Amino acid sequence: MGPMPVYLWTIPMFHCNGWCLTWGVAAEGGTNVCLRHVSAKGIFDSICLHKVTHMGGAPTVLNMLVNAPSSERKTLPHKVEMMTGAAPPPSEILFKMEELGFGVTHSYGLTETYGPGTVCTWKPE
Repeated sequence: MGPMPVYLWTIPMFHCNGWCLTWGVAAEGGTNVCLRHVSAKGIFDSICLHKVTHMGGAPTVLNMLVNAPSSERKTLPHKVEMMTGAAPPPSEILFKMEELGFGVTHSYGLTETYGPGTVCTWKPE
């Protein structure tokens, strides 16, 4: 993350990512945007309204976004960097997320106790 990020929360802040990243965003002069209820419409609306630059979410959130009805989707004004964890999402989901305007990075770690232990980077194939 660069200076002044705008981070959208779709994961619980009681996980390690929440303990550490809220302060990391603030330290960079950024803004934390919190959702009371995670929904595709809420995510797309928040990205457009608050100019969200980064977000995190479980693979189920990615699935929710790519399968959202067109009435709930919005064209993103810019690329949104997203980190996901747990089991790797299927490649079809990752490609659809990219088409929607998200740059997805997969990481692995035990979020309840420790942040990302490994990160999977994109490869040409």
